Parts: sequence; C-alpha cells; structure tokens
Amino acid sequence: KIIGGIKMIKKLLFVLTFSLTIFAFSGCSKQQTASTNPNSDLTQDVQEDTQDSQNSMNKLLSDKHLKVAMSANFKYFETVTVDANGKEVYEGLDIDILDKMSEDLGFTYEIINMPFASLIGALQSNQADFVISGMSYTDERAESVDFSDKYATAKIGVLIKSDSNITSVKDLNGKKVACSAGTNYENIVKAIEGTELVTFDGQAAITQELIMDRVDASITGGTAAKKVSEETEGLSYFIIDPSEMDLGNLNTYNIAFPKGSELVSIFNDEITKLAEDGTLNELIIKWLGEEYVD
Repeated sequence: KIIGGIKMIKKLLFVLTFSLTIFAFSGCSKQQTASTNPNSDLTQDVQEDTQDSQNSMNKLLSDKHLKVAMSANFKYFETVTVDANGKEVYEGLDIDILDKMSEDLGFTYEIINMPFASLIGALQSNQADFVISGMSYTDERAESVDFSDKYATAKIGVLIKSDSNITSVKDLNGKKVACSAGTNYENIVKAIEGTELVTFDGQAAITQELIMDRVDASITGGTAAKKVSEETEGLSYFIIDPSEMDLGNLNTYNIAFPKGSELVSIFNDEITKLAEDGTLNELIIKWLGEEYVD
C-alpha cells in the first residue's frame, strides 16, 4: 500500500508539473502575441516613432535655423504690418513659398528686413543665408551671389496718371521714370531710350511722387501696378509688351544665396517639387492671378 501510494503521489506530481509547464508556455505565447499586435498601443508608438524618424531624415534641413533677408515693401510678394500685440506680420507670395519650403525641408527661419539695395551685401557679408524678395537673376548680381532656378515669371508694369498720354514703352522717351532703388527695374528704365531714372525706397514713396506729378511714370511688377492703380484714384497702368523690349532674365523671380552655398541644389529640388505638384501655381494664382501661371 505504501508503494502504491508513492506511485500515486508521483503520478500526481507529474500531472501537476506538466500542467504548470503548459500554463507557463501559454502565458509566454499570449504575452508575445500582445506585444506584436499591430493594434496595441506599444506597437503604434513604435510605428509612430519610426515614421517620425523617417520624416526627419527626409527633411534635409531639419537641424538648420536660417536667416532670410528681404525688403518687405514689394506688394503681393512681401509686406509687413504690426498687429494689435505689436508683433510683425509678414505676408505675400514669397512668404507663403518660404513657409512651404520650411515645412518640407524642416528648417526654421528668421526674417531680416532691409532696403532692397542692401540684400546682395547681406549675402556677401554672411548676414543672411539666402534672399527671397522678388529678386531676379542678372549677370551682374551673379558675379556676387548664386541663384536658384526661377520660382515665378514676372510681368513688368508701367504705372502712370490716368490722364497721361503714355501708352507704350516708346512714349517714355524724354520722361522721368521712377522705380525702387537697387531693383532690376533700374536696368529696365536705363534700357529705354531717353528716360531719366529716379529711384526711391519702396513703391509707396514712388506712388506719392507720381500723384504729385514729380515723376511721369513708375516701373514695377505688373500685379503691383495693377493693384496700386485700382486702389489709388487718378492712376492707371499697362503691361510692357515683350515685343517692345528684350527683358532677358529680368522677367523671372529667383532665390539668391552666398557664393558656393550648399543650399542652392536643395532649394532647386524643392522648387521642382513644388512646381510639379502644383503648389507654386496655387500660390501664384492666390497672390498674382492666373495670368502669371506659365
């Protein structure tokens, strides 16, 4: 009986041990399954962290804080106002493009607002990492800075008094023509036979000079000329016909960088992307109108 009892105890111990082993393996299996469940909170966190890491890697300038120089007095491209809290608020085509590039490439930025004539010097002295300010490529500027591909095409407008007899470029011969200092419009005025060039800092001052009959006409961006004429009684405008004069590269808008900047190729790729996905056209239509879309 004792021997039989011992055998019975051994059988019970074997069954109990076997059951505990099965239970342990079952628990491990459930735990492993839970940890790899794609719907589990832990898995979602890991997936989100991986996605964030991949997005960060795709943002080529995610660790950069860039200084952007501009002259914020070019209507519909960049203007600045002060809100009720005393904060400067920038808006315009160039600002929207800048914000989109910042989002895509991952950089943060600060704006340095200065006269247009000082922008090239700011790049040469490393005060700024790039300029986006309704600036066009010229051979002269390209000797001092590097340019991106174009991000928009310009139209050149001539702002005049409504009672003026000026209706075309040839009518500017012998006239006093104003534009913003340091802009490509200076070269356009100089290229028109018989004109006297007068420069001012910003379109507002030029408009006032035109209203007071101290200048005969003003050359500026086509959209700016149109909007100023609509908002100012007694003014009109027309767009320069390319057949009247060769504007060359003066009818493009480009981003400028210090010579040899590694940013040029990165920004060119971004301009290509924004052009191909339609973003550039959307922003151009928003600020300049459909007639500016290539």
